[in-house]
Amino acid sequence: MYYDIVGCNMRILGAVHHLPPTGGAFPSWVWDAFQWSELIEMEHDRAELGACVLDPQTRMLKPWAALFAKLGQAFSSISVLPGVETVFSSALEATRRPPMTYIESGRFLGALLDSVPAPDIGKAEAAMDAAMPNMLANIKRLHSAWEQSNIPALEAAQAESPLGSIASMRHAFFTARNENWANTIASRGAQAKRHLLVVGALHLVGPENLLDQLTFRGRSAVRLIS
Repeated sequence: MYYDIVGCNMRILGAVHHLPPTGGAFPSWVWDAFQWSELIEMEHDRAELGACVLDPQTRMLKPWAALFAKLGQAFSSISVLPGVETVFSSALEATRRPPMTYIESGRFLGALLDSVPAPDIGKAEAAMDAAMPNMLANIKRLHSAWEQSNIPALEAAQAESPLGSIASMRHAFFTARNENWANTIASRGAQAKRHLLVVGALHLVGPENLLDQLTFRGRSAVRLIS
């Protein structure tokens, strides 16, 4: 899940946000990407998204925020390990490299999630509850597929997830963001420094994925691992 955007001095790394408790070391190509890069850009600032979670009138969590909070609690209960973004963030600080930047604002993502109808949030929560007994096994399968760059398995994981199987959630979480990221990348010229964009691996597979969106905008991406 490591690609070069031709002619841009920019690469894309598909990441996992969490590792299973026995996740072990990252594949070598993850650290190859880190070492290659001079600047690292990630999806969004989680603190900025955190400022969008409360309904301004009720001061209660918005439905999508409550859903993600519940998901976070579930991850904590099975002791998942930090994923690529968290580890890269610490590594940047430890090596005194420039801090990460972000390709989208937390406000942008918050607005997309605000657009998801409440009944669909309810469907996503029901699907998440149904999958909860198998959460650890699903995380292990996703991690294995990511390690092996198994595109069909990653596509299946996306399609079966609550975020991928409900049309409005899929549009908000995947399609609209992929389009926005592709527009941003396509508008840039060649980068002066080696620039690495780190996004969730599931953004690089399935219908309307980021790589295809870049192709539609005249930017070809070449895979760097077998």
